[in-house]
Amino acid sequence: MDHRIDLIDKGNNLRDQLRLIEMAAHAIDDRDQRSALIGGCEQAREYMEELLDILRSIPKGEAKLPANEHAN
Repeated sequence: MDHRIDLIDKGNNLRDQLRLIEMAAHAIDDRDQRSALIGGCEQAREYMEELLDILRSIPKGEAKLPANEHAN
């Protein structure tokens, strides 16, 4: 199994979830809480994009675990 593809898929899903959380944050009445949540989402999404760029740069097949090291 190519763990690179699996990680990229999970990263994309997390990025999408962060967008949904950020959109919902706009409904928070307290301006400071709203700003903090939106800022946290933006920062997390930036880190997620960096991580996805790294994962995409890994050549296919290099993110495979040896047969005796597969996760449970």
